[in-house]
Amino acid sequence: MESIHALLTDETIQSLLAAHPNNAALPDFVAPSSWDWWDDPPDWHTLLDATSSPLLASLRANVLPRDPIALDISIPQSAFGMSPKKHHEITRMTQYIANLASTRLPDVAKEHIHIIDVGAGQGYLTRALHEHFGSPTLALDNNDAQTYGALSRLGGSPSGICHKTIHITSATLVHAIDDWIPQPLTPDSPPIPVLLVALHACGSLTPDVLRAVLTVPPSHRWVPVAVVAVGCCYNLMHPPHDFPLSPRLPTIPLPPSSYHLAAQMPAHWSDSAKTLRLAALAIRKVVWRALLGRIFAGIVHDRSLIATAPAKGTGSTPAMRKLGRLPDAAYDSWDTFLGCASQRIGVDFLAARRERDAEDTLLRARARLENLHVRRCLLGPLIESYIVLDRVAWIREELAALDVADSGEVTCPRYVVETVNLFDQATGSARNIALVVGPPPPEKR
Repeated sequence: MESIHALLTDETIQSLLAAHPNNAALPDFVAPSSWDWWDDPPDWHTLLDATSSPLLASLRANVLPRDPIALDISIPQSAFGMSPKKHHEITRMTQYIANLASTRLPDVAKEHIHIIDVGAGQGYLTRALHEHFGSPTLALDNNDAQTYGALSRLGGSPSGICHKTIHITSATLVHAIDDWIPQPLTPDSPPIPVLLVALHACGSLTPDVLRAVLTVPPSHRWVPVAVVAVGCCYNLMHPPHDFPLSPRLPTIPLPPSSYHLAAQMPAHWSDSAKTLRLAALAIRKVVWRALLGRIFAGIVHDRSLIATAPAKGTGSTPAMRKLGRLPDAAYDSWDTFLGCASQRIGVDFLAARRERDAEDTLLRARARLENLHVRRCLLGPLIESYIVLDRVAWIREELAALDVADSGEVTCPRYVVETVNLFDQATGSARNIALVVGPPPPEKR
C-alpha cells in the first residue's frame, strides 16, 4: 500500500490525473514542467512497452497481480444467451463458489444454505448457482427491466428462485433478506446460513454488501457465512462515503475522472491485432472529442454551450454532453466525425476547423492528447489496486473489531478476507478481482 500511495501522490502522476484530455486540448492549456514529452510526443504505442517506458515498468511492479487462479472443480454451464465473456464469468464464479462451499463451509451450512445474488441483472449467475446447489435463492436488482428480463428467461419464477426489484443499500439489503428468510420453527432454531454473491457490483454496491454483513449480529435469525463480490464501475462510487473506507489509509486526492480510469486494462491492449485495433478506436474517440471541444471553444454560437469550461477533474462540458454517444462508424475518418458532430450539435465544424486551426496544429495536438490519454490509462490498474486494497483493509478492521466486541479477544477470526482473481482479463473481463469474506481454510482454524 505504501508504494501505491507514493506513486499516486507523485507530482507527475497527480498532474496526469488532474489533466483530462478535454481540458488539455484547449489552446490556453499550459502543460506541467514535468511533462518532458509534451513538445515532442512519441508514438503512443511505444508507451505500452515496459522496457522503454519507465512509467509503465514502475506501475506494473506495484499493482495487484491479475493472473486468474486455477480452479480444481469443473461445472459445465450452458452458454445459451450469453456472450463468451459472460459465459466465462458465470462458469468461473460458479466453480469458485462451489469449491468455497465444499472446502470451507461447515456441513450444517452446506445443507441449509440460502443464496442471495445482489445486483442479479438478467439472472445468469442466479440460475447457475441454483442449478448447482439446489438451494433457495433470492435475486435482487434495482432495475425492473433487468428483473423482468431474468423472469422472462425462466418463463416465470420457478420454485426456489425469488426475484425482487429494490433500491439496494446496506439497510434495504438486510430488510429484503429478513422478509425472504422463513421464520424459525422454534425459538432456539439455529440461524439460517446465507451466502451473498455479487457479480460486477457497480459503484457503492460492493461496500453496501459488506456494510450489510457487518450489521447482522450472530444472534440474528440468519447469518452471513460468506461473501463473494466482484466490484465494477468505480466512477459510480460516492467518495468519501465509499472511498477511502479504511481510516488507517492516507487520503489521496483523486479527481472524479480518475475513477473511470480504474476500468482500463492496458496490459491487454496488445494481446492481438483485434484488441490493439479496439484500443486504438477507444483512444481515437477520446482524443477526437477533445479536439472537437478545442474547435468549439472558439465558436461564438450558443452561449449556454460555450461559456463553460470542463468541470474540474471531470472533462465534462455542455457541448460534449449534447454530442452524446456516436456510433463507431462516426470515427472512421476525421471529416466523418466532424460531419456527425455538426449534425448532432448544429454547428458547421468542418468550416470552423478550416478557419481556426492549421492542419499541422491539429495533428500536433492529436499526438499530445493521445500520449496524455494513454499515460492516464496506464494509471488505471494502480487506482483499482488502491480501491480494492482499501476495501480489504477496511473490512478486516471492521471484522476484527466485531470479534473483539463479541469475545474480548481474537483467538480465531470468524472470517478471513482475501482477494481472488476469478476471471481471465484476456477474455475481456476487465474487473476480475473478487473480494471474498468467508470462514478460514481448515488449515488456518
